[in-house]
Amino acid sequence: GVNENESLLEEKVASFFSFKKGITRQSYPSSLMGSIALLRQAYLDAKWYENGGNKEEQNLSLQHWIDNDDLPAFFEAGSWQDILRADKIGDEAGVQYIIKGGGEEYRRLELLQQTNAELIIPLDFPKTYDVEDPLDAHYLELTSMKHWELAPYNLARVAEANINFAVTTDGLEDKKVFLKNLKTAIKKGLDKETALKALTYNPAKMVGANNQVGSLQQGKLANFIIASGDVFEDGEILENWVLGQKYTVKKLDTRDLAGNYKLQLDGQKRPP
Repeated sequence: GVNENESLLEEKVASFFSFKKGITRQSYPSSLMGSIALLRQAYLDAKWYENGGNKEEQNLSLQHWIDNDDLPAFFEAGSWQDILRADKIGDEAGVQYIIKGGGEEYRRLELLQQTNAELIIPLDFPKTYDVEDPLDAHYLELTSMKHWELAPYNLARVAEANINFAVTTDGLEDKKVFLKNLKTAIKKGLDKETALKALTYNPAKMVGANNQVGSLQQGKLANFIIASGDVFEDGEILENWVLGQKYTVKKLDTRDLAGNYKLQLDGQKRPP
């Protein structure tokens, strides 16, 4: 294997934004309105600083903000309403964000189309609600039930709207269900080629690394998998190649493979 620092493709990849203030101890902002105001003010301050406001003072934070201006800008939004709010901030500042949604984009596809934003979409489908107790069923909102029903169709709907997207494991308590949920989305109408692109080419292009990774082409880094069949059906991942180095995930029993091949041939000889 290689060390993490040896597999690093780029040191500076993107700028990241959110309505959440993270782990800072300062009290401001304490509301969504405050976060929006702070972001807008930061853009205005950076513009002032870049256009001569640094004559009497030096502000390293604003200078680094300006230095990262040519990097892709990612915004962790969440709900479809916050996607629109984030895009409005970007429009005002002249920035086109790549926005992480919340898996409910199907609710307002026409409005999301108008943002021209590429999306990063989680595959965290709601668990089946326990409504055995009539009291629980009474207090369960219809919107929650509809989201439980429609969330697996979300990626197919986004693809139909010609919105470019990548998928993420973020939000999953158990990362192992990611592929299972993606298979469910395919069963609900998502094209397999679009699903593969959302796992490979699209995220590489979003971070500006599609000249190195994201597709199988001569001159690019040899990052790929080998599977026993269609991984979106029942195919199992056998090998994972990273930077041209093979990592065996599961050994293939060649005897079983020969036996299955023989059965297929025998089956072809049988009359219909």
